[in-house]
Amino acid sequence: MEVHHAHHPNHKKKATEYFLEFFMLFFAVLLGFFAENQREGLVERHRETQYMQSLYEDLKVDLATLKALKAGYNYQILKIDTANSLLNNGIFDKTNTATLYRVNLKTLGSRGLNLNNRTSAQLKNAGGMRLIENQEISNKISEYWQIAEYFDKYEESIAQLKLQAREKSYSIFNQKYYLNFDKGSVSEDVELMTKDRLVLTEFNNRLNHIKNGMNNVQIRYLDKLVILVNGLITDLKKEYKIKE
Repeated sequence: MEVHHAHHPNHKKKATEYFLEFFMLFFAVLLGFFAENQREGLVERHRETQYMQSLYEDLKVDLATLKALKAGYNYQILKIDTANSLLNNGIFDKTNTATLYRVNLKTLGSRGLNLNNRTSAQLKNAGGMRLIENQEISNKISEYWQIAEYFDKYEESIAQLKLQAREKSYSIFNQKYYLNFDKGSVSEDVELMTKDRLVLTEFNNRLNHIKNGMNNVQIRYLDKLVILVNGLITDLKKEYKIKE
């Protein structure tokens, strides 16, 4: 009895089939790549929105700080003007002397800028700036930081001038005549420690130097910062649909 073995011919794949399989594999990888990119993009946009919401809140606090600081500087300048007038006048009766003592308490204090750096620190240190797609907003934020940094450095110079003037004041104003430092009240028998014109003129010159620095640099840069903050608040609210 003859046994016949079935003959199964080998099936060779055509080039088109290889190409189809390669294409399907490539397409699957490509879809995965795009899906991952899209997911990362959504995550980054979410982080960007969170950063800008936080920055928006910080800027509103900064705006109040800037306005309060400018008001404080203007108040100091008024007191320096009063001291200038009395020192130039050269009449040191009890009334004028008492006024000099009072304004002396208000002319040489330093507050500093003290902006809210909660979000700024994250944007600078965590690479958050690269997330900001709107280049105009990114540029304004960078400009804001740059001016604030310059202001801080100049503030150090003014603080040093105030310190030098304060040290000079110790040879002019006798602390024993102050009855209440907070209220600025002085005793009725108040007197200057010296009426030497050279000493008083030097002190007056120091006050004028401080006043000019505050007027011509600090207040001008505070005004620039206020304009920048107001613009950023408006831009962030519009760009990121921020609600109060």
